[in-house]
Amino acid sequence: MTKFVTPEMPEIAEIIDITVERPDTKTFTVRYLDPKLQKKFSFMPGKFMMVSVFGHGEIPISITSSPYKTETIRFTVVNVGNVTNAMHNLKKGELIGLRGPFGNGFPMQRFRKKNIVFVTGGCGLAPLRSAIYAVQAKRDEFGQVLVLFGCKTPQQLLFREDLDNWGRGGFSVLLTIDNPDETWRGSAGPVTAMISKTDMPLENTAVLLCGPPNMIKFSIIELRKKGFKAEQIFASLERMMQCGVGYCSHCNAGDKYTCIHGPVFSASELDRLPLEED
Repeated sequence: MTKFVTPEMPEIAEIIDITVERPDTKTFTVRYLDPKLQKKFSFMPGKFMMVSVFGHGEIPISITSSPYKTETIRFTVVNVGNVTNAMHNLKKGELIGLRGPFGNGFPMQRFRKKNIVFVTGGCGLAPLRSAIYAVQAKRDEFGQVLVLFGCKTPQQLLFREDLDNWGRGGFSVLLTIDNPDETWRGSAGPVTAMISKTDMPLENTAVLLCGPPNMIKFSIIELRKKGFKAEQIFASLERMMQCGVGYCSHCNAGDKYTCIHGPVFSASELDRLPLEED
């Protein structure tokens, strides 16, 4: 039986920097006003927080910053609705509310000494970014690292500076575009197709996925064709959480609540869950 807890009140944080990633996407760097919260904050990559834009509402947003640099917290926000639009209109120095972190993150300790493969599409790179930072910070504790990232158009690529830095830092970074234009000189096609075309280590490897439900579904199919076992594959599901603590039932997936049992699930667990929302 699911144990419910009382949702806490949001703590106040200040926006200290805003980066425009692309016309519809911004990354907000925030810091708790309370110095004690600044010092004690910690999280596991893959977890999310409930972010309040006062007067407009609250939304779940994945943490995109490093788990080893927690004096500030970063959120990458796509402008897709009323609350995200209100957040995009905020300026440096304005205040937001934070609850969390919530959810089940990627078990990074279990991945030590393993090869790591990240597979993501579109905005799915944002929730994986903290996990990639975690591997980057402890690079000598992991084996080979491969990042497969796909977008619909070249203009939708996120974190270009990070992608360059990861490539120079010993990661293999492979990009693909669904609908390339005349400026694109790289691979073309969906990121799922890259899985079958890319050499990747099979033994002692963990695969981390994040993206639209169909991307996750077909990525797992392709990975299994290559011989990966379900226990090697972990995916972060996209669900619209509302309370963060399993109280509202809005994010249920089968018999699980994404906000408390996820958003990260193993492929073994995903076999028993619907990937699409009703």
